[in-house]
Parts: sequence; structure tokens; C-alpha cells
Amino acid sequence: KQGKEKRDVSSKTNLAFFNAYIELDKICADRLGVKQNGVSTYINKLVDMRFAPGRSDILPKLIRYRNCRNKIAHETGAMMEGGEISKYDVRWIRRFTRTVAMHADPVSRYERKALRYNIWRKFCAAFIGAIIAVVGVGVYYLLDYLQVFG
Repeated sequence: KQGKEKRDVSSKTNLAFFNAYIELDKICADRLGVKQNGVSTYINKLVDMRFAPGRSDILPKLIRYRNCRNKIAHETGAMMEGGEISKYDVRWIRRFTRTVAMHADPVSRYERKALRYNIWRKFCAAFIGAIIAVVGVGVYYLLDYLQVFG
């Protein structure tokens, strides 16, 4: 009887995990503009963003959870097995799903930071260009003045 109760708890946890993962996958797909494989696309994007804040904590978890999801989805009897997924894992996925939905996740934060950097870089380039133009005009008039009175 104790083995059956353990399997029931494991299967409920695995089912909750699977449903939470599907929700995360949908949110990631919507967020990244893809039709399917949202978590995999998110993982690939995060791999490319070496300096994304929180990347080192989140990337290994997402890879592990994707592997667990694939096992549950594709291996016979995996839904009934226990041990790999805990209630903590389900809570983490639900919390991360909310984080992605609110655009507070590492990819969103990195993209905002990159956008701010690019805006700042363009501003600096325009400002330096304006300074060079002003100095150039000043030098032109100075040389012109020196020729007239020189």
C-alpha cells in the first residue's frame, strides 16, 4: 500500500510539473514569437546571452526541466515514476512562468539593457559628431579671420 501511495504522489507531482511546463512553454513561445518549443528557444537564446543577469542559475534548471519533460512525455511509465521531480520544481516553474510573463526574466532584462546601451551609444556618437562639427566650423572661421587680418 505504501508503494502505491508513493506512486500516486509521484504521478500527481509529475502531472503538475508537466502542466506547469506546458504553461511555461506557451509563455516562452509567445514571448519569443515562435509557435512551439518555447522553452527550447528560450534556452538557446539564453545560451547566446553570456552576460544575461541570472543566466548561471536559470539555464541549468531549464535544461534539466526540459529533459524531465521529454522523459515524461516520451518514455512509457515515466509519469508514474518518482524521484526526479519535487513540489519545489513545480513551484519554481510556476514562479519562472510569472517572471517571463512580466518580462522580468534574464532574457528580457538583457534585452532592455542592450537597448539602453545602444541608445546611449547612438547618443554619444551623435554628440561627438556635433562637437567635431562645431570645432570644425570654429577652426574654419578662425583660419578665415587670420587670413583677413593676417
